[in-house]
Amino acid sequence: MKLLIASNFLETKALIQQRFESSKLHFDQITFVNNVDDLIKELKTNKHDFIVCDYFLEDSDIWHIAKLINSTQLAAHILPLFLIKESCEIDIPHILAREHAFKVVPIDDLTHYIFAEHTNNQRTGYRRGSKILKSSILIIEDDEDAVLFAKNGLKHDYEVDIAFDGEAGLSLWQSKHHDLVLLDLMLPKVLGYEVLNQMMAIDGNQPAIIMTGHDTPGNSRDCLLNGASEYLCKPFSIDTLAKRCEVIINRAKLIYQDHYAEIRFKKIANLVWLLDRSLNNNHIVNARRITQSLKSISPCHLSDEEQIKLLSAEI
Repeated sequence: MKLLIASNFLETKALIQQRFESSKLHFDQITFVNNVDDLIKELKTNKHDFIVCDYFLEDSDIWHIAKLINSTQLAAHILPLFLIKESCEIDIPHILAREHAFKVVPIDDLTHYIFAEHTNNQRTGYRRGSKILKSSILIIEDDEDAVLFAKNGLKHDYEVDIAFDGEAGLSLWQSKHHDLVLLDLMLPKVLGYEVLNQMMAIDGNQPAIIMTGHDTPGNSRDCLLNGASEYLCKPFSIDTLAKRCEVIINRAKLIYQDHYAEIRFKKIANLVWLLDRSLNNNHIVNARRITQSLKSISPCHLSDEEQIKLLSAEI
């Protein structure tokens, strides 16, 4: 395997190198770049298997980098893209990362994720240029016929995982944070109600469709008020399920996008307050550190003309 690492930080490079050297995986080559131009140049050589990137590279963030890598102009050179979680000032929702064709990975788990991706690519015959990351669905259902019904109807459009009891389903969701959960209520080990409650306690925006053949008065009200996105009573058609999956996942992307923007705005507001306080107290070193954090959250993409206008403006 050959890796392309895009990072401005020596500490990150050293940690990645250390993790790879201590792992049992064999890497033929690790190439480091510290700017977007070199990243694109290396990508076009078609020598690498994976890209590992910081959130912030030069004057670009992961959103701009992912858009560039997955653009039509680079379509023939696209590779799986991993973002180092520790380089993010704000946690990125998995559903938004998948939408932009990258995966957020803790640096300690990087070798594990790359090995798993490499194994899967060999199994599925992955070819350079494949960029689509399907939305993921987790079916938690103990009825095998119901599982097959849902999986066969959805597997062409989604990555589908299955769990046959509440405990296994909750564990699988915690490890992968699927874009949508299809949840039965009457489950072995942990009931669907409790699975829903525990998911919502961790992520109150998690999309979930309740699928049940044991409807009782108040069930739908309680589930929807406790965070479920939809409540379907069995039997239902696969077309109905597929349409609800599409609608709810698309709606979830907007919800997560809005939530992420709100957290980002609050983070910037807090840093501006700290910056103002540091400047008022003449704490220049601290002010520079805060400014760097601000730039990492919202990189500047100003043209020469925009910079001139800003410098000449009376603020």
